[in-house]
Amino acid sequence: MSKPLTVLPWVLITLLAVLLNTTASSAANAQVAMKIAHVVPGDAPRGRGASKVAQLVTDDHRCTINAKVYPSAQLGGDTDLIEGLQIGSIEMVILPGSFLVGFQPLIGILDFPFFLPPEWSDLQQVHESTTMRMLLDTTEEKGIVSLAIWHTGYKIWTSNLRSLHRLDNYSGLKARVMPSVILKEQGRLFGLTAVGMPFSETYSALQTGAIDAQENSITTNFFMKFHEVQNFAALTNHGTLDQVVMVSKIWWEDRARPCQEAIREAVEFGGQLTAELTNTIVTSAAIPAFEARGLTITQPTDEEWSQMQAAVLPGIEALYVEGNGARGQAVLDAFKAEIAQYNR
Repeated sequence: MSKPLTVLPWVLITLLAVLLNTTASSAANAQVAMKIAHVVPGDAPRGRGASKVAQLVTDDHRCTINAKVYPSAQLGGDTDLIEGLQIGSIEMVILPGSFLVGFQPLIGILDFPFFLPPEWSDLQQVHESTTMRMLLDTTEEKGIVSLAIWHTGYKIWTSNLRSLHRLDNYSGLKARVMPSVILKEQGRLFGLTAVGMPFSETYSALQTGAIDAQENSITTNFFMKFHEVQNFAALTNHGTLDQVVMVSKIWWEDRARPCQEAIREAVEFGGQLTAELTNTIVTSAAIPAFEARGLTITQPTDEEWSQMQAAVLPGIEALYVEGNGARGQAVLDAFKAEIAQYNR
């Protein structure tokens, strides 16, 4: 009769140690998925900035992350993306601040027309100010960590019917507006009929005449090809369509501090690239494409710009304070003090 196999205790201990070490090593090396979502084509400035962030974060030894970009609303529309951040199903989203207003109304100040500095060098200082940081930090109350603002250009108006470089030309037009109470009020004060619709439906609505006008940055107009179905472009530079780069608070708090620093650095680099591409594309590609298409391109005089500002900005400020109370007044006062440093 054969004797039963005897396993010495030291052998068991050695095997257990190897198994635990292998399991720990695998866990340490396991890559965490990071979905980066936005709603424009991947070759738009913010799309290329997002791709750069994904590359830098994936390659950084301080993180064990595999980042992938989902452009063109592949993971859903604006509301879907923000809700995904809040529940932790999407890790990073890049969207205009307008889409945050329904979740954090204080962010609405980013939609103010005729308010922020009209020169990029000055606007950049506002973006990097403690005032802007104070505003962005308010989204944490809603489960979202806002890391930075990316510049994707000043807004212009396009229309099928007439140029919107002067106040008298707005009344009676149907215009698509983003889901922001500030922008809806801007439309009302201009005498527009505000029409809410998903961003993805804007081209066809312009093409069929369901809407007469819309506002967007020059680069967004170019990459979404809105200029193909419009007759007029008014270079009003009346506001910005800058992007808030946001991460899920649930996901962010699980990242180690060195990894958080790596992500912040990648976002800063992506923002620099986005701004450079935006400014280059405006002059080298977008405006020439508008001209080639035969659009009538106009620009308001200083007097016309001031008339539009006087017609809408006071009412916008009043609405903001009414909706946000003392907290809104404090944010407004802080931004006014910050902007006052720059010549208008």
